[in-house]
Amino acid sequence: MVLLCFVPQIYYQEENTMTLLKCSAHNCYYNKDSLCSKGSINVAGSEARSADDTACESFRNKDSAAVNFADSGCGCESINIDCKAHNCTYNEHCKCSAVSINVAGDNAHRCCDTKCDTFECKC
Repeated sequence: MVLLCFVPQIYYQEENTMTLLKCSAHNCYYNKDSLCSKGSINVAGSEARSADDTACESFRNKDSAAVNFADSGCGCESINIDCKAHNCTYNEHCKCSAVSINVAGDNAHRCCDTKCDTFECKC
């Protein structure tokens, strides 16, 4: 059972459930129709004060990814997110507690070209 608490415009997860993820980094090897096929991702930004200070460390450019198999799998709507953005409102013990996030990276070629658009600074 998942209990949700309403906090201005955002729902937080009360249980250890996976976060819904949409990703616009279509150059990423793991991106399948704006979903992630990696299974879990890491969000960087230990000193972040804005979304621009974050990045998806799991990003791998399709053109330069060393591929040992033909397909990276199917995209998943829900995913585990390890988060290093300690100043983010949704960071709960280095895990993302937001019900859903958006990872931006329309023209990304490196992980630093991506960001967690859902980041909100609690500072």
